[in-house]
Amino acid sequence: MTPHAFNIYSNNNQRSLAIRAVLIDKLQYRALQVNQDPRPDADLNICIGGDGSFLRAVHSSGFSQVPFVGINTGHLGFYQEILVSEIDSFIDQFIHGEYINTELGLLSGRIAHGDSSQELFALNEFVVRTQNSTIAHMEVYVDDYHLENFAGDGLIVSTPSGSTAYNFSVGGSVLYQTMKGFQMVPIAPINSRAYRSLLNPLVMPNTTKLRLVPTPREGDNILVIADGINLDFKEIEYIEFTFGKKHINRIVFNPMWYWINIKDKFL
Repeated sequence: MTPHAFNIYSNNNQRSLAIRAVLIDKLQYRALQVNQDPRPDADLNICIGGDGSFLRAVHSSGFSQVPFVGINTGHLGFYQEILVSEIDSFIDQFIHGEYINTELGLLSGRIAHGDSSQELFALNEFVVRTQNSTIAHMEVYVDDYHLENFAGDGLIVSTPSGSTAYNFSVGGSVLYQTMKGFQMVPIAPINSRAYRSLLNPLVMPNTTKLRLVPTPREGDNILVIADGINLDFKEIEYIEFTFGKKHINRIVFNPMWYWINIKDKFL
């Protein structure tokens, strides 16, 4: 029987690197394979650090279909279920198949700019705002229906699994991580005689196509941020969002982990 093989991702924090070394020793002691470089045929992607490390691993892996799990050496740890003190029991549980596989949907953002377009993906959210922190003006279309002319600091388009991140901090709704849908949340919207913008989150089913169209004068001033990664495009004509075309797999050992996190981090 071929031994389990593991890809290990870690931030460069001194504690994370020390835990990485301990983890490798424990895996190799059990005659399990640790890949020197991430491989697409591995059994598990292990991410050491905080939620930021988890997101970077997901992106750097090219949104690998190899399941992910996180060992928490950070602070918030919404994706990082395993505590350092639980590494031995985690390895044993994984070997014996004592876990649940969950699918976390990815948000697609197609950016039309100049004479071309580019499709990007985010696990948490896309943020759309101006580069120089001036008021962002955008037309908002839902399934090609004109909904509003937005004015404000920007808009967050968030996945359910990202709803407890930036989305939450600006008043967005908390959506259970495996729900089939996404939401748009305004950042400091302007609602006056001159501008009429939605003040609350807009939750949409996963079949929805959301399109943001910046005013022509702002096409070169729009900044798109995917999971904290700044994306610089010129002559942006529109950004179109859809949900659920792709997903990642994440394994969970405690079926109540999500609710434990909500209570522990927010209440």
